[in-house]
Amino acid sequence: MLHVCVCVKQTPESASVYIDPITEQVDVERFVEVLNPADACAVEAAVRLKEQAGGTIKVLTIGPKDAEGALRAVLAIGADSALRLWNSQAAAWGPFTVAAALAAYLQHEPLTPDLILCGDASSDWSSGIVGPALAEQLALPQLTGVAQLELLKEQNPLTIRVTRKLERGYRELLEAELPLLITVTSELNEPRYPSLPAHLAALKAHIPVLDPQAFMGDTWLDGMDEMALLEIHTPRPRPRRIAAPDSGHNAYQRIGEIIAGGAAGRQTRLIEGSPEELAKALAEFLQAKGFV
Repeated sequence: MLHVCVCVKQTPESASVYIDPITEQVDVERFVEVLNPADACAVEAAVRLKEQAGGTIKVLTIGPKDAEGALRAVLAIGADSALRLWNSQAAAWGPFTVAAALAAYLQHEPLTPDLILCGDASSDWSSGIVGPALAEQLALPQLTGVAQLELLKEQNPLTIRVTRKLERGYRELLEAELPLLITVTSELNEPRYPSLPAHLAALKAHIPVLDPQAFMGDTWLDGMDEMALLEIHTPRPRPRRIAAPDSGHNAYQRIGEIIAGGAAGRQTRLIEGSPEELAKALAEFLQAKGFV
């Protein structure tokens, strides 16, 4: 039996985010709130693990009443239970405080999770901090940026084999024994589309709400400023070079230069010879162009 806990977040759909170009303020009235894509993949992974090895899936979130929409979505996918943590001051929490609140609740649970799954980053702030900070709070080993996941049932204790995404397109294949915390990317899988009965059951499900301050005790970080927002604006377009034709050319030549986008004036040279001759020619070229 595998006891899995998934931490999720409700985030604005990227297409619904609008920033006023004059005031540079986000128009929150246009937000369409959805389950964070990477978190949806984490829930789908948990359901597939449950189908292989059996067990239970519990989903946690920190959010206001509206966040229940994300929890009902994960219940429809296949989670067994969902819990919402909320405090009047939680809206100002940063990722470290969120991780501390989740860890405090999990430490007070009678049944310790064998596996904790999180999305590697949220689509709104994309800090990627909550998962690693939660692992640190719980003193758990962690694997981040997981793009493939497989349960090795024949091994005892239960072992997870994962493929991690690294920089420059590299991949890393690892095996780790449970208990473990894993953060997954949105490339891990394609979340299933729930059936109509599953949707209806999720809409009727009772979702309890708890105050995380009751569990945090001495770790309560009231009013801690973890992040300062300095500026927010829409992405500025990259400057685009427009080739200008040579005014000394006739009309036909200038039209050709405009159509070619300036590429007609570029010249290439093919050099053949021994490695020493090629190196000498390259050095002379770089010196002539002022690079060295």
